[in-house]
Amino acid sequence: MSKGSKRKKSNTAGAAPAAAADARAKSSQVEKAFVGQGSVNTYMGQLVRLVEYIFDHHKEHLVEEHLIKMEQAAAQDAQQKTKLRIKLRQYICDAATAIQAKRDDRPHNCFIKIEDEADALSYDTVVKYMDTKFNVEVVDRSSAEAYLKDVHDGICEITPDMEVGDKVRVKVFQSESQYSGIRCALAYVYTSARVTMPFASELGIYIKGVGRYIAAAKQHLGLKLTEGKDSMKQDVMELVAENLFRSKDKRDILYHLIFLLDWNLMKRAENCLHAKMIHMGFVEDHLTFTFAKEKGKQHGDMHGPWHCFANPKKPHICLVLSFARYFLTYPEVLREGAPLFEGTNQYARYSSRLHQLFHELKDDLKNLGVDYKELGTHSARKGVGTMVANASTVGPPIVALCLRAGWKLGGVKEKYLFRADGGDMAVGRRAACLDVDDKEFAISPPYFDYSHLDADGTIETKENLERWLKQRLPDADNIPANSWNLVLQCFASVCYHYEYLCEHLDDKCSFRNTAVFRDLPKEIQDLATVKFPWDKTSWTPKLNGVPPHVLHIAKIESLERKLDTLEENLTATIVGEMERRGFSSTAFKTSDITDALSAVTQQLTNQITTELKEIKDAVKSSRGAADDYVIVDGADVVLPGGGVAIVDEDDWFNDANGAEGEEGGAEGEEGGAEGAQPNESEQRRLQRKRKEHETAVALVKKRKFTVGHHHGMLNVLPPDFTLTSMTPLQLVHCWLMGSVRHNIPALGLLDSKHVLFLKGGNKMRNKMSSVMRIVEKMAREKNAWYAKKSDWDYDKVTKMWDAISTEFKAKYCQTKRKTQINYHTVYRNMTDANAFNNPRNKKEKAKRLAMQQQQQAAVV
Repeated sequence: MSKGSKRKKSNTAGAAPAAAADARAKSSQVEKAFVGQGSVNTYMGQLVRLVEYIFDHHKEHLVEEHLIKMEQAAAQDAQQKTKLRIKLRQYICDAATAIQAKRDDRPHNCFIKIEDEADALSYDTVVKYMDTKFNVEVVDRSSAEAYLKDVHDGICEITPDMEVGDKVRVKVFQSESQYSGIRCALAYVYTSARVTMPFASELGIYIKGVGRYIAAAKQHLGLKLTEGKDSMKQDVMELVAENLFRSKDKRDILYHLIFLLDWNLMKRAENCLHAKMIHMGFVEDHLTFTFAKEKGKQHGDMHGPWHCFANPKKPHICLVLSFARYFLTYPEVLREGAPLFEGTNQYARYSSRLHQLFHELKDDLKNLGVDYKELGTHSARKGVGTMVANASTVGPPIVALCLRAGWKLGGVKEKYLFRADGGDMAVGRRAACLDVDDKEFAISPPYFDYSHLDADGTIETKENLERWLKQRLPDADNIPANSWNLVLQCFASVCYHYEYLCEHLDDKCSFRNTAVFRDLPKEIQDLATVKFPWDKTSWTPKLNGVPPHVLHIAKIESLERKLDTLEENLTATIVGEMERRGFSSTAFKTSDITDALSAVTQQLTNQITTELKEIKDAVKSSRGAADDYVIVDGADVVLPGGGVAIVDEDDWFNDANGAEGEEGGAEGEEGGAEGAQPNESEQRRLQRKRKEHETAVALVKKRKFTVGHHHGMLNVLPPDFTLTSMTPLQLVHCWLMGSVRHNIPALGLLDSKHVLFLKGGNKMRNKMSSVMRIVEKMAREKNAWYAKKSDWDYDKVTKMWDAISTEFKAKYCQTKRKTQINYHTVYRNMTDANAFNNPRNKKEKAKRLAMQQQQQAAVV
């Protein structure tokens, strides 16, 4: 067995099993797992509405004991004076969940009468309920009159209250899927109780008939022909992605990634949200994803791997760059076994945010010919499938397209046609929105190229790069190998797009506060590049998913470049040879003229240098004894080294003059000048003053931050600086470490006057300071705090956070989405826990608890 591998052990007879938590479901749970949980949630919604109708109009179909409890729940809802009927609906859900299967020794316990008994649920009742489901459409009057006569045997009744100008309102059937959903919800109840639905075939016939009338209404009344949401075209996708990319809301970093995953993987958004880090990786030039379950494959068989590619030409829709922003903003998700997206209700949040964004962009969408109301979470999946299939006359394999999207092939095709990497790579590269008819379709992802270095330089540069990155990621040594490789590739994308990110990200974007982005060295940034088949190096990853015609275009491009180079070299060679031989020349050749000018220039330079030396010697000899103190050796000026967080100039200034003050530290009685030493000669005093001045000038040049005048005062902060939402880790980095590249000092150095120009600046700074006091207290208990501010660097900050993070999160980050929590929430949690020992906090907390208890008592 290889090192680090883990073998699964089965419980064999005679061997004492090791203690382990039982992760198996109970038999009662297994019996109800014949459909997925997502389908169950959908059925529950339909079932609640159906039972509410039965409760209001056909109580005879309900079991007596359940009917009594439902009436009690309805009475409680009536007392609350709300139309939501929360208690009644909750009881229906609980009763449906508690249905037990019928056995030989026991009956089922369904709350609806569904078996051969008096007043059992009937076909007529279900159809009457279905008849309550309709849409109201405003259509042309003449079309409505003609269609109503056709449907109602020549009778057309249109009253004035139905008219809307020259149009009329008509009731039409909802989509066929709505009625099929009602039938499926009923079938779920009957199957749970192990009872056969007596009118299942009749309902099927009824729904087929409804489908025919739906099609007729669309044709004669001019209604929308398609069902569900519209497909999303590429220009619409880019518009939505760009707005999420440039948003200042920290949640949009997450939603931008989900949106691009939904598009590139061509999966249902629910599948993307349930992904785990262990199921992801980066191989050669692409991301890989593996899913254990999809809508068409519910039994845990491996589904994938699916391949996704970068789009360096359009950073706002590049999936790799989106991953980079997410990982580096929330690095805690990189731990082993962690879910990619934390939380239990992320799909609802994502759906809500997407519909909100559609409404915000309704004017832009209208200019693109799209009604924002016709877009939804499934629109991206519909759009990318259409785009990939029709991107070019040279399309990808249809089998690969269907399998990636999770569409069943049906029949014998599923037994003989399977997924293969080549076809899926072709689909994945097209889904990245690269132009399949362009030579740059074969572009590589951003990567670090070391081809310009020798072997020793390559090793040293790679080690320095990885060390720099690890110093800025928490618990970096425990990041799994597949995740670490993914992080390196994502980091290369950040380096390659760094200037674009600086220009296009919102000033309040949370990604700007990450330790990796704030001070990215230019030498690391320059290592990131992209290549094509015609200019690739030994470090360029293998390019996959490229169709043959693009490879032929790339070869033509390579030949054209070689011809251009050959032409330039040939011309230069001919010109050089002609110059060397003096071809067609009667006087001097160009090279002879150049040599003559160089000789004259050198002669003049030597003459001027000699004269300057003579003048300098004359000046030095005229100074006499002052020669010892006027000329100051620059090597005597001690300056701070690079890479420290904060420079204390008083320390360095005093150190530079310490050697001159050994004879005494008090101010001289006779001299009276500041810093003068007892019995100090005039020469020594002048020398000391000179050295003080040189040290001060050198320190000013060494300063890393510049000061400007804005908002009526001198301020080291840029005039466009903002205090943005930050995670606790980002706050710790920003508080202790500055950003030289963006001229932002460590926030811990700022005073209240520095943030007066910001709206609510002092309030936010005080919150940060309060949180950091708790961080400092916990770090001191772990012996991980450095009292001197100049001792901090990124490595020490990250190690300090690693030492306290587990305890810190356990105390103050108790939410379902710990990785995405911001310091404002942490501050409230600290206040509730009275971490600041503030008596007022105790009183406020007691007051809130008392109010909550009063509200609960009122509800009861």
